[in-house]
Amino acid sequence: MTTSRPSLWTGTGLTNQGRVRSANQDAYGVLNERSFWLVADGMGGRVGGEVASRIAVESVVKSLIGEAPGQTACAKDAETMSQLLRDAVQKANRGIRAEAVRRPQLLGMGTTLVVLAIVPEPRATAVIANIGDSRAYLLRNGTLMPLTKDHSVVEESIRTGLLSEAEASVHPLRHVLTRALGTELEVEPDITVWPLDSDDVLLLCTDGLTKMVRDSRIREILAAYRQTPVEACEMLIDAANEAGGDDNVTVVMVRNDLTKSP
Repeated sequence: MTTSRPSLWTGTGLTNQGRVRSANQDAYGVLNERSFWLVADGMGGRVGGEVASRIAVESVVKSLIGEAPGQTACAKDAETMSQLLRDAVQKANRGIRAEAVRRPQLLGMGTTLVVLAIVPEPRATAVIANIGDSRAYLLRNGTLMPLTKDHSVVEESIRTGLLSEAEASVHPLRHVLTRALGTELEVEPDITVWPLDSDDVLLLCTDGLTKMVRDSRIREILAAYRQTPVEACEMLIDAANEAGGDDNVTVVMVRNDLTKSP
């Protein structure tokens, strides 16, 4: 799902099936004219992952831009936007569960979700809602920073000191999620608020990228191709596939149009 009318902050998205999976269960949305971007990853190995990710994206988009022409979610500040995103994610969860009730063959389907909204005034601010292990990153002054934390068994074990990063990288439960849309009656997304500089670059991605490509390489690609977002997305996906392409991979890169080279 992509729209093309530009705004000050513009996103470019791309998805790829990878080299192993028989279908692409990722979904994404680029709504540049509304300053919303989102990525979802249907849970691998579960029936209906493709359905769950599509419902998540479509439901959040409908919540944020409304169903009537010209209607849109309006937030003048990060606090209001945070609540709008929280409500939209929780509504998407209910939508996925309702579809599973309607179609019992989809029972157990789930998806990750990461949503980025940018509130422009008084200072451009990123407001991010995430659940699962799809991530948001920020590239600033050559440094790549994760803005979200994975909701996974090993990541939570790292944060509590039970596992080292080296141990987590080979742990048999490293891809098991502790939170996802559709798997529980109620969900609570993490909300991150981050003030932006005009030359910042933001990246949303599924774990098809992050489990195949090190953060250092992601940083190199974003820095080298920050002026050509389509190429940046292509290079990120190529890097994941060159590393084995074990999963579907989806990336959305967002940057400020004012930073374009003449």
